[in-house]
Amino acid sequence: MRARIFEALASFDRPASAYDIAEAVSKAEGRRVAANSVYRILDLFVGANLARRVESANAYVANAHPDCLHDCIFLVCDSCGSTTHLDDDRVTQGVRTAAQAAGFSPVRPVIEVRGKCADCD
Repeated sequence: MRARIFEALASFDRPASAYDIAEAVSKAEGRRVAANSVYRILDLFVGANLARRVESANAYVANAHPDCLHDCIFLVCDSCGSTTHLDDDRVTQGVRTAAQAAGFSPVRPVIEVRGKCADCD
């Protein structure tokens, strides 16, 4: 089931919700797959760095390079929903430094920038 869910997640060209993934797997399997089961598996994927969660969309993307442990920067298009993942340690280190200066211990910052992609602009 994990492999099928990962295959479905990786097949989407934009962030997919657990419901989107459950529907895709259900169609492929010919039987109903519950979204709550998909959520549990997605949580495992995020913990293993195989997927990333786009918080503002309550959706997930497959991690193209799971061996890297960079903090996330997502560029999310409000028009078409496409999401681009960036790694920029200068930016995320600045966020970590600011959080620490405020007495906060960041675990894993996720930065999301909403706007329009080049195709929709």
